[in-house]
Amino acid sequence: MSFVEIANRIKVCVIVAISLVMVYALFVSREHVTEVAVWLGIPGWQAATAFILVDLPALVGKVLQVKYFAHSTRKVGTRLTYFSGAISLICNVAAGVILGSYGAAGWGAFVVVMFLVLESVVVKIRPAAAVTRAKNAASATAKPASTTAEPTARQLAARKGAETRKRNAAAQISPGRVPLVELNASMAE
Repeated sequence: MSFVEIANRIKVCVIVAISLVMVYALFVSREHVTEVAVWLGIPGWQAATAFILVDLPALVGKVLQVKYFAHSTRKVGTRLTYFSGAISLICNVAAGVILGSYGAAGWGAFVVVMFLVLESVVVKIRPAAAVTRAKNAASATAKPASTTAEPTARQLAARKGAETRKRNAAAQISPGRVPLVELNASMAE
């Protein structure tokens, strides 16, 4: 088994474990957010679904941080996760205080803080230099070097643009355009 395969398997295991902890945190936090919503006077089903606007945006922010999105999207995802996490933290501590249980307040705070810590860990998982070198070496040997490789669409467009600029630079005037000298002469008459 190569370094790359080992690193990929370990990364998947860590991500699964962290995701399970995050789901657990969602359920613990859900109860606390509901308790705070009831205390604030929000009725029945609305209080029971208040966590959707508090905890689920943190998970949406987590998904937006996937490496397949642009840097700006990942940045917004990070902000959304931490903003939602902060609101969730406040609700979890408030639920413990409302119930008169500092243990519940501490537990709620601990669960949310662990969610935020684990979230920051999972987005920072990167392969070691040895794994990256092994991966690059494997991809270099897997792809035969071809001297007559087909140009990509981007390369074809760049060539076409260069040819058009060269042709336009060589032309004295654009077709259909009246030279300025002739235009001035016809206006003077």
